[in-house]
Amino acid sequence: MAPLRRRATLGAIAAAGLAAVPRLLRAQESFPSRPIRLIVPFAAGGISDIMARVVGKALSEQLGLPVNIDNRPGGGTVIGTQEALRAKPDGYTILLVSAPIATNPGLFPKLPYDALKDLAPLIALSAQGFAISVGEKQPWRSFAELMEAARKPGADIPYASPGIGTLMHLSMQLANVEYGTRFVHVPYKGTGPALQDAMAGVVPMIVDPASTSQGPIKQGRLRGLAVTHPTRLSSLPDVPTVRELGFPKLEAVAFSGLMLPAGVPSEVSARLNAELIRALQNAEVRDRLEVQLGATLVGGSPEEFGRTLRTETDRWSPLVRKLGITAE
Repeated sequence: MAPLRRRATLGAIAAAGLAAVPRLLRAQESFPSRPIRLIVPFAAGGISDIMARVVGKALSEQLGLPVNIDNRPGGGTVIGTQEALRAKPDGYTILLVSAPIATNPGLFPKLPYDALKDLAPLIALSAQGFAISVGEKQPWRSFAELMEAARKPGADIPYASPGIGTLMHLSMQLANVEYGTRFVHVPYKGTGPALQDAMAGVVPMIVDPASTSQGPIKQGRLRGLAVTHPTRLSSLPDVPTVRELGFPKLEAVAFSGLMLPAGVPSEVSARLNAELIRALQNAEVRDRLEVQLGATLVGGSPEEFGRTLRTETDRWSPLVRKLGITAE
C-alpha cells in the first residue's frame, strides 16, 4: 500500500502544480486592470522625463490603459524614490531611475532607504555616453593633448558639468584619481548654462551628455575630443571613445531604467518586463530616443538590470565618499 500512497501523494502534488499554472496565467492576464503610475524624480522637460513619456505612451497603447507620468523632482531624486516606496507593491507604480541611484549612497550619508533592497529592478531602458569637449578657441586638438596638459603641475584646468555629484562631474574627478590630472570642477545648475559658458569660452571645457553636446559640436562651436561610451556613438561617429584613446578607466555611461517597489509578484514583473521590451522595439520609440536623443536602448531582464545597478553603485559611491562630496 505504501507505493500506492506514494504515487497518490505525488499525483496530488503534480495536480496542485498544474492547478497553480492557470492561476499564474490568470494573474498575468488580469494585470493591469487600471491605470499605471510612472514616477519620474525629475522636472518635466528633461531627457529623463522625455524618455519616460515616450516609453509610457508606447506601453499605454499596448496595454490599452493610461500610463500616467508623475513628476516628483527634488532632493537628488530622493523625493520621487520615497514616493515610489510608499506605494503598494502591486505593479501599478513604477519608478524611473538613473545614475543618482548609484551615487546617492555616497552623496547622502543618511539616505532614508537602500535602493538595492527596497526596490526591485524591472528593465534597463537606455545607456548614454558623455562628450568631453572644449571651446573652439581652446588650444587642445585631441584628448591626449588635453590629458597631457592636465597632468602638468599647477595645470588646474576648469571643466563645466550640469551639477555636483553628476557622473559628468565625477568622470573628470576619476581622471584625477586614475591618471594624475588636475581638472577643477565648475558646477552649473543644468546643461543649458554650462553649454553656453563653454561655447563662450568662460570655462574651457565641458563634460555633458552627448545628446545635448552633439549640436554645438556639429556646428563647430565645441570641439568634441572623446566620448565616455564603450562604443562610438551614431550621433557623433567621428569622436573617438576614451578606451580607443588609451584611457579605459574613464568609461562612464548615464543609464536609465525602471524599478518597482520590492515585493511585486514575479508574474506581474514578468508581464511588465515583456511589454516594455516590446515597447523598446517600437519604431517610433527607437527613432525618438536613439536617433533624436542619441540614447542607446538596452532592454533585457530584471536580473541583468540588477547586475548593472550593483556594478554602478559599487563603482561610483566609493569614489564620492573618497572625494568627500556630499549633498547634505
